[in-house]
Amino acid sequence: MSEDVTITVRGSHEDRIPAEEGVARVGVRVEHPDRGEAMARLAASGQRLRDQLDAQEGSGGLVSWTSSRAHVFTDRPWGADGSRLDPVHHASLEFRAVFDDADALSAWIDTATADPAVQLDGIDWRLREGTDREARDRVARAAVEDAVARARSYAASLGLHHVSAIEVADAGLLSSDSATAGPMMMKSAAADGAVVVRPDEVVVSVGVEARFSAR
Repeated sequence: MSEDVTITVRGSHEDRIPAEEGVARVGVRVEHPDRGEAMARLAASGQRLRDQLDAQEGSGGLVSWTSSRAHVFTDRPWGADGSRLDPVHHASLEFRAVFDDADALSAWIDTATADPAVQLDGIDWRLREGTDREARDRVARAAVEDAVARARSYAASLGLHHVSAIEVADAGLLSSDSATAGPMMMKSAAADGAVVVRPDEVVVSVGVEARFSAR
């Protein structure tokens, strides 16, 4: 009787799902020669943003929002002649706002960035927790099915018909002589900062490695 043949394969699957939430990253940044004036302008712009977000909570579309503590630093820029100029004080705040409605997000960005101190740093698109979990499970099962199909195909090409699983793991977790691939991941591209935003598709991608015995 011939010895069993060991087959090691990589399985993968990817799904693209319309994003359900957009996380806007907004910065408030002020610079001024007078530290007190820089802080006052930062406080005023920051309070306007908080008021806008509070109002948005009552009109829908906004899931949640947070803001950081104020950050201040001072530097002395160099002049064109190489001399050090007077100190400039830089004050900043960061906001994160989660929206589940792209139109509401667009409208808020339009209002918020009317203040020259406010800048949109980017938008991260994501799925809700439940959708994310279901998508990962579904894509992982499909990746394993892909690995099984590959193993059976290899076995058939060798004239073997009985295939049994020995090991199955996330990509990179089998022994060093097995194939390598990226781990399970979820990624999304940030919006380009336009006032009218459209949700990106969220890519849920899973890679697995599996070892089979065939006879």
